[in-house]
Amino acid sequence: MLRQLFESFYRGNIEKIAQEIADKTENITYIANLNGVYEEYLNQKTALKRLIKSVNEQTDNLEILLDGHKVAACITCAIIRVHLLVDTSCDDEGESSYSLDKSNRLNEQLAVLSGLSCLLEYMKADDEFLCPEGTDTSKTSFVFPKTKYEDRSKYLDSLIRGLYYSNIVSNINPLLVSHIFFMIEQFHRKCIELDDLKKQIYSNN
Repeated sequence: MLRQLFESFYRGNIEKIAQEIADKTENITYIANLNGVYEEYLNQKTALKRLIKSVNEQTDNLEILLDGHKVAACITCAIIRVHLLVDTSCDDEGESSYSLDKSNRLNEQLAVLSGLSCLLEYMKADDEFLCPEGTDTSKTSFVFPKTKYEDRSKYLDSLIRGLYYSNIVSNINPLLVSHIFFMIEQFHRKCIELDDLKKQIYSNN
């Protein structure tokens, strides 16, 4: 994703999601940082290409075209690293005092929602779209797997929490995140296809 397109996505998607979260959450402020996110996106993209090269001996260079899942993953990882949402209730002791714990996982939430938004944009640009018979809702949001205890924690909550702890314990792996996005898309497609099939069966009875 080139700078011009990235900036358009940042203004039209990331910034809007961040501001919406900040408006709904007490003591949370959105700090605009387009340059910082873009630079980190480029870092994540390079890291991802190196990971791909390390597991694919046939790839001789880093001139690898990334698909929508991988671009979305790089954006997700970049936002987690940059921290666009800041807890203003923290003591003002400088940047070094910033604690992930105090962010209440909101930066991970912003990152995942932005990544999914990016993935949807790629899916919309695809000639096949999500599914030809998909509903309007299916074209603007994903269908996620149900968890065992849906009333306690939904799939998206679990994913956000997982990325939060992963970032604390070690680091975020963009290749792993891209695989997660791939599985989310595939699950979504299968759900829509199954729903369409059910409608056809019922309409023929």
